[in-house]
Amino acid sequence: MSSAIVRSIFLLPLFYVPVAGHQPRPETTVRLTVATLHAAALTQPRTAADSVDGPYFLVSIVGPGTKARALHLPAKGHLRIHQDQALGSSELVDLRLNPGDSARLLISVLEARSPRDAEEFAAAERSSTSLTEPTAVRDSILSSALSPLTGKGAHWLGSAALVLTNEAGEVQWRGIQCVASCKVLSGGASSPLSWSGKPASGVVELSGAGGIYHLQLQGSAAQ
Repeated sequence: MSSAIVRSIFLLPLFYVPVAGHQPRPETTVRLTVATLHAAALTQPRTAADSVDGPYFLVSIVGPGTKARALHLPAKGHLRIHQDQALGSSELVDLRLNPGDSARLLISVLEARSPRDAEEFAAAERSSTSLTEPTAVRDSILSSALSPLTGKGAHWLGSAALVLTNEAGEVQWRGIQCVASCKVLSGGASSPLSWSGKPASGVVELSGAGGIYHLQLQGSAAQ
């Protein structure tokens, strides 16, 4: 090979060629919604003319890390639902998860005639301790946390738990688990949260206080 050719080879500009393939997203927002709440049967009537329930959600969240917070849905007051009525979609919470993060949620559905917003929110905060305890004692801890409400006549329909994880940029729906007065009808298995298409979802049947409610939760990933 001539010296001129060798020199021309070493003088060629160097170009960086990116490696093709999937690049994990550094942070993902997970949007959880209550897709539907259906009352197949109302809770025990308080009077002969009692034909409507006043359900509400207490949500406890632990994670990412050890951060804990509580939510009340609706923000104030209660919903109203008749037998065989289904309420439409309501946003529950947005969670921001980095790779390696996880979040545990506890969703309890209660029913009461008169709102006690401050006491109800306090009960949601107390309920978060059950998420860090073994499953075998979770029911009793939660029962104690909700007792200030149930002791004043609130109906506890049931509670379910959900775990979300971000694994190398891929968010996983780790399946709904029942905690109290609950049966998983769908969504109990792990599945990825897609960036497009159908969101992950699950349905639980809540059967406390004489009622039968069907709760559908949905989760989707967004930037």
